[in-house]
Amino acid sequence: MYQKHWNLKKLPFENTPDTEFFFESENHEEAFSRLSYVVDEKKACAVITGAYGTGKTLILKALERKFKKKGYVFSFVQNPRLDDLGLLKIILHNFTGYNVPKQKEEVLMGIERFLQDTMHDGKHVVVAIDEAQLINDENVFEELRLLLNFQTETRFLLTLILSGQPELKEKLDSNKQFSQRVTLSYQLKPLDFEETRKYVAHRLEVAGLSENIFEERALELLFERSGGIPRWINNIANMSMLAAFSKDERTITEALVNEGVESSR
Repeated sequence: MYQKHWNLKKLPFENTPDTEFFFESENHEEAFSRLSYVVDEKKACAVITGAYGTGKTLILKALERKFKKKGYVFSFVQNPRLDDLGLLKIILHNFTGYNVPKQKEEVLMGIERFLQDTMHDGKHVVVAIDEAQLINDENVFEELRLLLNFQTETRFLLTLILSGQPELKEKLDSNKQFSQRVTLSYQLKPLDFEETRKYVAHRLEVAGLSENIFEERALELLFERSGGIPRWINNIANMSMLAAFSKDERTITEALVNEGVESSR
């Protein structure tokens, strides 16, 4: 609605995992670098945790974009609230793109065959599971652990990445067999104020606006009310810009951010 008001190429504060908007704060850059290491070195398993809205999904999508260009094959699971067979079927379907068998043993054979074929093609497979804190069935964790048994004498045929809210780590810590397979674990934190300022400027620039239209007090309030969590920064900034558009203003003031806060509740 307000895109033409600032002559923007695209809306700057949408809560979608658009990798063009990926902002490398120190924390996000470190998370991305560590996950890249795990994938690049074909390690077994990595875990990334963080509060709701801190940017975990966007990091996974940026990782997928980077490594797909190198020939890596991804199976991205966004809703893991399934039983063990259901999750295995989703993983195989994401790989093959066609109907999968009904029987568990046939699904596992299909996964193994795909992993072997991919390895022989000189490629590597990554399974990324988002919102993994939703997994409540121990059988699901056991099946995921057993997937890591697909390996040669020198390398794993599959790298597993689990992403979720902080309770995911608690679940994994209580599952000793699985936690022993985790190569790397990283916690994503909210942005600090200076990072929030740069985050807002970055998203505006990607959207086509070279100047930061948020006044200093507006940014301070935006940080205060969002807690530095990107999803909430986006929500409030988006509604603040909508409020400015409705008043035919081009600069976002503290008062407009206050309106954005009220509208985004």
